[in-house]
Amino acid sequence: MHGWTNDERMMIACCNDGTRPVVFKIERIDIPESKEEEERLAKHNFRNTAEDAYTG
Repeated sequence: MHGWTNDERMMIACCNDGTRPVVFKIERIDIPESKEEEERLAKHNFRNTAEDAYTG
């Protein structure tokens, strides 16, 4: 979904049921597989707080 959202680790999706739609927030969780990758991920701030939530 590169370029579709401001955050490439998160997207909002929904089912197309017209009477009972369900909205999903899908987030990618990065799990380092090597020491180098762990160091690279440590440089980013991936923390989410209540202030980051979209409430409409």
